[in-house]
Amino acid sequence: MNVFIAKQTSLIKLLPVTAARRLVQQGEARKSALSLRSRRKQILVDVSVIVQNDARTGIQRVVRALLMQLLSAPPFGYRICPVFCTRNQDYCYAPDFLQLDANTGLALERVTVEQGDIFLGLDLVAHLMPRQHAQLVAWKNSGLTIHVVIYDLLPLKYPNWFNPKTSRNFRRWMRTVAVFADSAICISNAVGAELTEWLAIRYGISKEMLPIKSFLLGADIEASLPSRGLPDGSTHLLERLKDKPSVLMVGTLEPRKGHSQALAAFEQLWQRGQDVNLVIVGKPGWKIESLQQRLLNHPLNSTRLHWLQNISDEMLKRLYEVCLGVLIASEAEGFGLPVIEAAYYAKPVLARDLPVFREIAGETITYFSGSTAESLSSVLVKWLENPLSGQGRSAAISAPSWKSAARELLACLELPPDSVLHSDMSEL
Repeated sequence: MNVFIAKQTSLIKLLPVTAARRLVQQGEARKSALSLRSRRKQILVDVSVIVQNDARTGIQRVVRALLMQLLSAPPFGYRICPVFCTRNQDYCYAPDFLQLDANTGLALERVTVEQGDIFLGLDLVAHLMPRQHAQLVAWKNSGLTIHVVIYDLLPLKYPNWFNPKTSRNFRRWMRTVAVFADSAICISNAVGAELTEWLAIRYGISKEMLPIKSFLLGADIEASLPSRGLPDGSTHLLERLKDKPSVLMVGTLEPRKGHSQALAAFEQLWQRGQDVNLVIVGKPGWKIESLQQRLLNHPLNSTRLHWLQNISDEMLKRLYEVCLGVLIASEAEGFGLPVIEAAYYAKPVLARDLPVFREIAGETITYFSGSTAESLSSVLVKWLENPLSGQGRSAAISAPSWKSAARELLACLELPPDSVLHSDMSEL
C-alpha cells in the first residue's frame, strides 16, 4: 500500500462521514489524469458470501439469478467479473462462478481496475466490505465507481431481532456505503425511503449527495441457477399436499418472520377439526430455539405440519405448484420474494399488511393485521374457504423475470445508452 492511500484510509476512519466522503471524492477527481484504457471495462460483481458458502436462501437466490443474467448478456463494452474478498484477503477475481466450490486452493488474482470500471455490491457483505477500505480508496483514486445493492435496513431498525454482532457489522457496512458509494440500489421503494431518511438523520447525507435508486426482483426460480434433487419420499408428500388444502411459508426461521404466530393460528384450526396442512420451508436461523422445539416435537409433525429445512430449489418449485396458497407473516421485509414467486405460479397470497407488500402487490393479494393467533386464524378460515375472493381480484400480481430485473439493475448503474441498448438487443 502506498503512503498516500495509507494516510487517506486512516483519515477516513477518523473523520465524520460527510468529511470522509468528500475526501474520497477528492481522490476520485484525479481520475481525469489517468491513461487510456487497455481493455474492456469491468463490472466487478461482489459474490463474497456465496463464493464461500451458498446457503440457498433468498438473498443467495437473488445473487445467483442476477449474476447469471449479467454473465449471459453483458452490456456492450463491458465484461462481467465476479469478485470476492475474505476477512483477511483483498478483493480477488472468482475463477469460475459455475464451480464456486472449486475456487478453494486456487491461485488468486487480485482485482486491478482502471478508469470507468464499476463495482457492483450485489452480495450482502456487511461483515467483509468494511475491512477493505484501503482497496476501496485505491479503486476510487483509479476512477472506479461503486454501487451497492441494499436489501433492507432491518438490523439497524430492529436490532433486537438479530444477534449483536450482526447489527454491529451492519452499522459499519452502512458507514462504508455512506462514505464510498456512488449510488445505493434498493430492492424496493420502501427500502429506498427508509435509507434516505436514515442517511439524512444519521449522517446528514441527502439523495443529491448519494443517489438512491430501486429495481424490482425476478420470480422465475428456473433462471436462478437452481439446485436440483428431490428428497426421499417427496412424491408421496407432494401428492398428500395436493390432495388437501396446504399453505406454504417460505423463508429462514428468524424472529421477524411470524412463524410462531402462524403455527399458533394453525393449531387453533386443527383443534376445530380443520383439515389443512402447514408447510414451512426454511433453515433454522437465530433466536428461535423454542420455536424449533415446538416444530420438531409437535404432535402433528409430518402429518399436518411439515418443516422442510434444507431442500433444493427444485423441491421448492414443486411445493409452490402443489400448495393451495402462500402465507407471508413477516413483521418486516425489504421486498418479500415469496410474494412474486407465488404470483409466478399463480398462487393466492395471504400476507401481513406491510407497506412493501402494498408496493409490490397492491390490492391483488389478501392482507391481515394483528399479532395474535386468534386474529390470524379468523382470517385464515375465510381465506381458505375461497383464497381467490376478496379485494382486488380483477388484476394479477406482476411476476417479473430475472432477465427484466437484470436489465433494471443495469439501468441503475447509469451505463452509456449504447451499452444498455446492446444488452437489450441480445435478448431478442
